[in-house]
Amino acid sequence: MRHGSSLIPLILLAMSIVACPHPAHSGAAEADAHYSRGRDLLNAGNHAEARSSFARAIAEHPIHGEARLQLANLYSRDINTYSMAEELYQGMPEVAGKSGGKTRDDLLFRSGVGLGRLLVKSGRNEEAASVLRNCIASAPRGAALDEAYNALGLAHYYERHYEDAIFEMRRAIKLNPNNEFAKFNLKTIRTRLEHFQAGKLYSRLGDRPRAVEEYRKAIALDPRFVDARYRLGVELLTAGNLQDALKELRRAELVSAAYRKGYEIWYAEGLTMLRLKRVDEATALFERTVQVRPRFAPAHNEIGKIRLDRGEHDAAIDHFVKAIGSDPRAEYARGLQIAMTRKSLQKAAPGVPPPAPEESPSPPPK
Repeated sequence: MRHGSSLIPLILLAMSIVACPHPAHSGAAEADAHYSRGRDLLNAGNHAEARSSFARAIAEHPIHGEARLQLANLYSRDINTYSMAEELYQGMPEVAGKSGGKTRDDLLFRSGVGLGRLLVKSGRNEEAASVLRNCIASAPRGAALDEAYNALGLAHYYERHYEDAIFEMRRAIKLNPNNEFAKFNLKTIRTRLEHFQAGKLYSRLGDRPRAVEEYRKAIALDPRFVDARYRLGVELLTAGNLQDALKELRRAELVSAAYRKGYEIWYAEGLTMLRLKRVDEATALFERTVQVRPRFAPAHNEIGKIRLDRGEHDAAIDHFVKAIGSDPRAEYARGLQIAMTRKSLQKAAPGVPPPAPEESPSPPPK
């Protein structure tokens, strides 16, 4: 490392600062002078000397929030000092709490965004997304929200949640059209999404073979592209290629346990199991879907039909009612009417088997 020898004592000094914060004392003026020099050095591109100046500012005045934030930002640029940067970011609430007012809220926001970026660079994307969402929710007036949205978009990007990433990048650019990082990131993502978007278009046009082809190309570029695998599975299911559909849907589920639309994958797997006559496994998948997404009407409808087929009329009625409460479709109302009619007939003529239910599974979302 170019500044390795000079960095070692500085790291030891900063570690003592992070580990043993001191009470405020009369060094505030000296700290401000060191901080100002650090800013000048930073603007001049002399990061090693800037680190030294910020560390001296903290040594003079341990609750100098701006110096701590700038030192954390510099440490976050070097993988060898990531842990020190994280300690400084994590300690910022205690320091900022002694500032009060707008200064406190601004420090907390900027340090939160800095921590989020650091977590993204460390590959801790889910943790980063949580931190950044909290920053956005509690951002003070005038905060640079575009930077938070851009960082959140990157967290989604590295988790292969490309559509979420695009959404966040667009929000960043809408807030600040001059955010060059967000514009570059958005362009990069769109380039990677060309085959995926083509697959969606062919699917809407009903050209299933071309849709499957484009989704496979998108997956070839990025085997962890969960949205592409899910949509490929749905296309294969619709085409009746059940074994391949199940294979792709299971792969999609394995790619990311935290996928925000995981319930849609389970629902599509359930439909595939139904087509394969594996009703118990289908039921378990539909039940899992509504546990996570209680208002997901299609899954309630499928459970209702399965319960109805088994003669469990009360359970069927309950699920049809839940489906209608979320989405008042005629299909769901028809299922409820059939269940109530069969329940009445069973009471009037016990022992008489009911007619077989209709088979019309609700298609998975696309």
